[in-house]
Amino acid sequence: MIIRRYLSMQLLVTCLAVTSLLTLILMGGRVIKYFGMAADGRLDASLLSAVLLYRLPGFLELIIPLSFFIAVLLVFGRLYIDNEMAVLQSSGIGRWQLVTALLPIVLLMTLLVAAFSFYLTPQGNYLSEKLFSKQESRNTFDMVKVGEFQRLGNNMLYARALSADKSQLLDVTLYSQKDKTDGSTQQILLYAKQATRLFDEPTGLTFLVLQGGRRYEFAPNKIAYNRLDFDEYRMRINTQAVEKEVKRARSFSSDLIYHKQQQGDLLALGEWLWRCSLPCLVLTGLLLAIALAKVNPRQGRYLKLLPAILLYVSLVVMIGAVRNKIEKGKLGQVALWSVHGFYLGLAVFLLAWEDIKLRYQAWRYQQQGTPT
Repeated sequence: MIIRRYLSMQLLVTCLAVTSLLTLILMGGRVIKYFGMAADGRLDASLLSAVLLYRLPGFLELIIPLSFFIAVLLVFGRLYIDNEMAVLQSSGIGRWQLVTALLPIVLLMTLLVAAFSFYLTPQGNYLSEKLFSKQESRNTFDMVKVGEFQRLGNNMLYARALSADKSQLLDVTLYSQKDKTDGSTQQILLYAKQATRLFDEPTGLTFLVLQGGRRYEFAPNKIAYNRLDFDEYRMRINTQAVEKEVKRARSFSSDLIYHKQQQGDLLALGEWLWRCSLPCLVLTGLLLAIALAKVNPRQGRYLKLLPAILLYVSLVVMIGAVRNKIEKGKLGQVALWSVHGFYLGLAVFLLAWEDIKLRYQAWRYQQQGTPT
């Protein structure tokens, strides 16, 4: 009981530290991506925190099993370096007894990963995609930043000012390109005193209505241009009038995914197997880590850290690769469970290798000592 509490506390603290570090590193790249989207006008800066919060479970469902694996490597590596493992073994406590002692924390981590995999991550993906869908369908001018060039559909837009109710753009410059039937490119530049957004309900199309301006049409590599003065000019823009339905399997609830895969939906089957696979990584990771954590005190506990992580990553990559094959109908679900079985068998073999060697050496010694 004392050993269980001691190891469990060490593992939890180390796992928490590793999880925090990996989350900061991996989320940093996603933060940069979303800041870029905000700078381009594709995402409202006020929604950044909400998007990151919704995406966080998708990272944690992968980070937590990896962090637990690394924590076991570090904690057991320290036990070998400080000769604590030798003391435990001399007291009759082997590695299999330690595995048994750690089963409660393994169960806890498995349930935590399952909560992320089956509930929190799909819910976060759903809310995130709904947020992006709503962002696309909101009023076009809500995201316009005055004094900056930014994309509006397939066009580049510049506005000097925005009306107080955000319904009109003032002193507008709009640049667009169109491909002509003869293969050449037509460049169009428009200036207008103001612009408004118009939604045509019968067709479901959105138009940018420019008022009081000029239209210039250029041809590549030519000085000549055409000029047109207008009181009102309408241009269709690629803005969705309604929110798009969330259709990605990763955003479906686990109940829906289960019923879809029962009906023969291969994408749903691949997603279901992926969600089932993640909690299984905890036990396999524990056995692999304990087997690979043994080091010589003079070598340092970080000697096998990189090879062990590469072995774990190969497991996750194999699961992902087999999942893609299943979604394409090239493999059955037995193939994915075969991957789990292979790595689990490898972990058990590595754990039992020391006992196998000792039994073999004892057998050889007995054979040599037996008179013929």
